[in-house]
Amino acid sequence: MQKMKKSNLHFADLVADARQFFLGLPQKENSFTIVSVGCESCLPGYTVDRGGLSFSVMELVVEGEGKVVLNGVTHSLSPGSLFFYQNGVAHRIKNNNRKPMLKYFIAFTGKDSILTHADFFSMESAFVRLQNYPELSELFELILINTATRSLFFREICINLLRVLLLKVGQNIDSPSNVESGAWSTYERVLLHLRKNYLRLKSMSQLAEETHLDPAYLSRVFKRFHKESPYSCLVRMKMEHAASLLLKSGKLIKEVAYELNFENPYHFSRSFKNIFGVSPEQFSKRYDH
Repeated sequence: MQKMKKSNLHFADLVADARQFFLGLPQKENSFTIVSVGCESCLPGYTVDRGGLSFSVMELVVEGEGKVVLNGVTHSLSPGSLFFYQNGVAHRIKNNNRKPMLKYFIAFTGKDSILTHADFFSMESAFVRLQNYPELSELFELILINTATRSLFFREICINLLRVLLLKVGQNIDSPSNVESGAWSTYERVLLHLRKNYLRLKSMSQLAEETHLDPAYLSRVFKRFHKESPYSCLVRMKMEHAASLLLKSGKLIKEVAYELNFENPYHFSRSFKNIFGVSPEQFSKRYDH
């Protein structure tokens, strides 16, 4: 993996709990390649003001509010806001300090048939607000997981997940969802509560109590839109955070388990292996640079 000094990266400052991975610039001109991918919580004062980058970027807001200026046009940001800017496009992103944003981004270079046949990606910059954005955030998470683990063929897996992500963006733009508003609102509320509180949440019953829902109904509605149980989603969020801590913080495994509210380190290790296929010890040794 190609490395660059922090000062040379395009990653923004004033972010918390950031999972940011740089994969490197392409070796061949016009090669369709992921440059970087990440998820970041914006802190008060977060502002990005660039004259343009040497690659294209797509960003998805899943929490909070802000504004983005693309080629001089201002758009308000809120959950479901997705924007795209090609290489060389000036852009400015500003956080609402009272309602800080949580957002995903992916930077890539080159051309792909999906890009050339989709109106949204044929423009220099584009903005849209999507209803079914949680399914897009799950694709971002899959790319992040595969990037973090560096498993066999991870680059090929990630580039194909990016193609799926681009296709799903086009599908959501062209075919707005007609899901039942009440169930969808419940699902969005539960997912938002999970994203905000996954570090301290311990169980399905605790989640149901805090969201004021019957556990059976909560599980049924969540699985309808998310294709996994709320508890499985909770564990996965915890393990993704754990992987980031093991890679960046140098903390002991028992310290990470405690931070994620696992009373038993063995339970933590077993949950970690179920997600990543290796134990936390093996993960730390394999990806310790």
